[in-house]
Amino acid sequence: MATVMTHESQDVDDQAKALTGWEQTYEQLGCGRFRGSAWQLVMRDGVFLRETTNRQLRERIMPPRNHLVIALPLAVEPGSVFAGRPLQRETLMVLGSQTEYDVVSAGELDLIGLTVDRAVLEDKLAPAKLEWLERKVSECNVELPAETAAAIRHMLLAVCSDVGQQLDGLDDPVQEGALLASTLTHAVILAMAAERDGSASTIPRRAESRLKVVKRAVEFMRANLQADIGVPEICGAAFASRRTLQYCFEEFMHTTPQAYLRALRLNEARRALKARSQPPITELANTLGFSSASHFTRHYKLMFDELPSETLKLHCYGPRI
Repeated sequence: MATVMTHESQDVDDQAKALTGWEQTYEQLGCGRFRGSAWQLVMRDGVFLRETTNRQLRERIMPPRNHLVIALPLAVEPGSVFAGRPLQRETLMVLGSQTEYDVVSAGELDLIGLTVDRAVLEDKLAPAKLEWLERKVSECNVELPAETAAAIRHMLLAVCSDVGQQLDGLDDPVQEGALLASTLTHAVILAMAAERDGSASTIPRRAESRLKVVKRAVEFMRANLQADIGVPEICGAAFASRRTLQYCFEEFMHTTPQAYLRALRLNEARRALKARSQPPITELANTLGFSSASHFTRHYKLMFDELPSETLKLHCYGPRI
């Protein structure tokens, strides 16, 4: 039987674990105290979901195994990016399983969507609609007319509201599968109609190339958080000039490479403090490339709106200096 699950969080790592079956890693890039929430209607063959976050984040997400996902923003800050392209209120996100996707939210982000087991899709969707979905998985972003996006958004909100209040109406997996398939079918019909009107879009190859620069740079940063690296080393790893690297980060991450590296290190420090698995704060600051404990503490406070010692206390440990 369907089950409603809710989650409230003030920690990005905790929020990353909120969605059933997903593999996710969140990095906080914007300064201030984080708040997030998740609402899920969990069924055997899929999930209706809604997730909110309030800070600039970079998310690496992988949907549940053998599931297909569609989602739409209810609220999104200008400058947000999904899979290398702008994420707007009119963007239908289409995700396949066993693929990692990048999301960069420029601030508040409120998403609604559903995941459906591919076995249900193959059983209940017409071949043309299933084929359309498979094509869109490779594109990731489907830009819809405002009225089409609004219609799909309204449908998802209505289903979540109605079913969430009347769970007794879903008392067996067959009913659950029918609801998931019919909701997805209606969304696909609306999107396909919009595509026939000429509103479909494809991913520009040049944008893909610029995104690869960012991905190479980020992978190098993450692998060398404790090493003495700077922009020249990052440029070498990304096979890009300083100017290109700067441009690509501003386009996709809305920040500089230096600021992104600092944010990665601060997020890593926060995890270490929560786990209490690293040396004292002074040594932790030095290990992660900060010039002093005070320099580290100042940036930590700006990023998370709390001192490192307060993070330790929050997780039931006394401060260690």
